[in-house]
Amino acid sequence: MSHLTIFNQSNYKPQFQNAYEYLNNIKLEIRGLKSAIELEVNDIVCVVGISELTNILLTRIGVCCLLPRRSCGFIPNCTSRNSNVLVIDAGNRIDVYQYVEFGRQYGLDIKQVLQRVVVTRVFTLYQLVHLIIYNLPNMIHKFNAKLILIPDLFDMFIQDQIDIKEAKLLIKEIVDAILILSRKNNVLFITSLLLNKLLSISDLYYKTLLPLFNKSIEIIQNKSSERITVKINESKYVTNCVTINRKYFISKSDLLIVSNK
Repeated sequence: MSHLTIFNQSNYKPQFQNAYEYLNNIKLEIRGLKSAIELEVNDIVCVVGISELTNILLTRIGVCCLLPRRSCGFIPNCTSRNSNVLVIDAGNRIDVYQYVEFGRQYGLDIKQVLQRVVVTRVFTLYQLVHLIIYNLPNMIHKFNAKLILIPDLFDMFIQDQIDIKEAKLLIKEIVDAILILSRKNNVLFITSLLLNKLLSISDLYYKTLLPLFNKSIEIIQNKSSERITVKINESKYVTNCVTINRKYFISKSDLLIVSNK
């Protein structure tokens, strides 16, 4: 027997959206890149490189997320409840002044930027795991977050020098929680990994982590010059898995300065 759900149409208020509001993504345009970096809700993105450069990029993405959709941000319209950015500061890396500077360059109200970037700090590895698994779901709803930033996610694993078997279990718990939260709540997760430290420890981290991200951005400081190599890898699942690789050369100022096109 089939069932039909009947509801009172007099209480139904249709919602209208324009084309921009169907595109749950942000487009980050950086001088020197031939095309914008497109990030969508449900993406799980890893930024790999030295901490200074990866945190600049994460900060810029965080501020870009606060732009209205007509400017390639996440905010649907002026009447919607504003979405916020959640930052889990696992490595004591957040630079508030950099948020202010990018907010100024993007023409945003600085007070609004600071109010909508919600920062929580953790001081031990187990606090980090507990927060992601148990506290983060409620925080996403409380602050209407569309973007979760976790700078230097696994720095504490290296600092605490915990047993490899325990590390593997904790990593799995974190990653499983992030995968579930991303799909269930339609949020964009971006984390960063320290390239120099990552390569100096067991391949466990490298082999376990990187395949779990559908997009990765690698930022490498060239030793012979001030140029920066940016490698963007993206996996698209349509009928088969297609990996798109792009490589660009930019400068640090390209990351720091918002181009006025």
